[in-house]
Amino acid sequence: MVELIAVFVCFIVLLGPMLFVSGIVVMMKGAGTRGGVLTILGATTMGLVYWAYSAISHMNFSKGRVLRLKGRARVARRALGDGWADDAAPELEGLTPWQRTVLGEAWLHSAGMEHASVPAFAKLSLKLSALGAPSELLEACHLAALDEVRHARRCFALARAYSGVPWSAGMIPELGQDRPQRPNPGEGDEWSRLVRGSLLDGCLGEGLAASVAAEASRRASDPVVRETLAVIAEDEGRHAELAWDVIVFALERGGGKAKQALRQALDALETQRTPSLPSIPGVDESFLARNGVLPQAELGRLMEECIQRTRARAIGSEYAPTPVTA
Repeated sequence: MVELIAVFVCFIVLLGPMLFVSGIVVMMKGAGTRGGVLTILGATTMGLVYWAYSAISHMNFSKGRVLRLKGRARVARRALGDGWADDAAPELEGLTPWQRTVLGEAWLHSAGMEHASVPAFAKLSLKLSALGAPSELLEACHLAALDEVRHARRCFALARAYSGVPWSAGMIPELGQDRPQRPNPGEGDEWSRLVRGSLLDGCLGEGLAASVAAEASRRASDPVVRETLAVIAEDEGRHAELAWDVIVFALERGGGKAKQALRQALDALETQRTPSLPSIPGVDESFLARNGVLPQAELGRLMEECIQRTRARAIGSEYAPTPVTA
C-alpha cells in the first residue's frame, strides 16, 4: 500500500509536465488542435499542483521560530532519506490516496518549519552571547533548539507515514552564505532588532503556534496526532515565554532605542494577519480538523486573540515604553 501511495504522488506531480511536453511535441508534428489541448491540460495540472502545495503550506501557520537569513524566511531543501524521523505511526485506515497526500504535505511543511527553528535558536544564542546575556537565556535557547529537533522528527515521521514517501531534511545552503550585512537605518541597532524580532517572531509567532497546536490537539481524532500537537503546544508556549524574557533583558540593557523598538513592534502587530486561502478539493474543513489542521476561520480567531494578548502584556509590562504624546 505504501508503494502505491508513493507511485500515486509521483504520478500526480509528473502528470502536468508530461502532458505539457507531449502537447508541444504533437503541435510540432502538425496536430495543432490536439497538441494545444494537451498543452493546456498540462499547464492546468501543473498550476493545480502548485496551487495545492501553496495552500497546504500556509494553512496551519509556521511552527517554531522562523529562520530569517538576509530578511527572508528559510527552510531546508526537501530530501529523501533517514535521520529526521522517529517511529510515530498514525492511523491510515479509511484515508484515500488524495487525503493522505494532503496530510503528508501538511506535515511535511510543518517538519520543514520545525527543522529550520533549530538553527534559528542557534542564531539567537549567538546574538545573545554577543550582547552579554545571562546564562539562563542561553541555556533556554539551546533547550528550545532540542525541543525543535524532537518536533521536526515527529513531523517528518507523520509526513512519511501519510505520503508513503521517505521525506527527510536536506541542506540549507543559505546558512553558509549568510554574511553580516550593513543594517537598514530604519531597523535601529542590535538591541532594537532583538526587541522587534522577539516580539513578532517569538511572543506573537510562537505564542500563536502554541495556541494553534493546542486547539488542533483538542480537535484531532488520531491519538498520535493529538499527542504530537499537545507536546508542540506546551513547548511553543515555553518558547514564547523565552521571547518575553529576551525582551526584558534587551529593555534593561538597550536603553531608549530598545524601548522605541518595542513601540514600533507593537504598531507592527496590526499588520500580522492570517492569509486568505481557498478550499482544497477533495477534503473539507471537518476532515482537516479531525486530522490536526484547523479551518481558516479558527486560525483567524486565534491570530486576533494572540495579537491582542501580546499587545496587552507588552503595554502592561513594567518595561513598556512610555507612549508618545502629541
